[in-house]
Amino acid sequence: MIKKIGICLAAGVALSLSVHAQRSAMPNTRSGEKYVAEGKYFKCVLPAGWQKLDIMGQPPQEGKVYGVDVVGRTGTEGIAPSISVKYYARHNKLFKSAEEFLRIHSKPIVGLGLAGDKYSSVTAIRLAGRPASKFERRKSTFARPRQVKNKPIPVFERYIVLPARDGFFVLNYYCAFSEAKANLPSFEGVVNSFEPLIK
Repeated sequence: MIKKIGICLAAGVALSLSVHAQRSAMPNTRSGEKYVAEGKYFKCVLPAGWQKLDIMGQPPQEGKVYGVDVVGRTGTEGIAPSISVKYYARHNKLFKSAEEFLRIHSKPIVGLGLAGDKYSSVTAIRLAGRPASKFERRKSTFARPRQVKNKPIPVFERYIVLPARDGFFVLNYYCAFSEAKANLPSFEGVVNSFEPLIK
């Protein structure tokens, strides 16, 4: 379990550190651009003017994780908002089930995190007409981790987890807390357009 948590945290740090290096070479998404996941597990509409990130880590066929990450314009806090839509197929190398994903992400990890981190309760919602779970986190991060003098910046995250027969979907929104409300409609647009193509 500790190794799995470490892998998840490392992936999140790698994503945030890679945004600035990749964005200059990536074209912006078009208005109403439709995305269909490799393997045709789901489809959705991406927010206009955001940028798709290259696949990090293992190819989807090997890691059994399919989907897309998009980032918006870097804000005044030095953090780019991001939206992730993923399908974790059976036998993926990160999580055995939607329940395990929720257990790891919806509660603070003892010994990790910073003072002031807050977690909402997990609530039942419906996504694309199916039962799903939602929770939010307010955590702190560093926009420039390698600098000696660096203040923690509050960030807001929203997760929506939708179980499927042979895996589960995760929709995630990540943004500096001070700018989360302004960018939230972009995530809500993705959520409202999301359509699972498998049961």
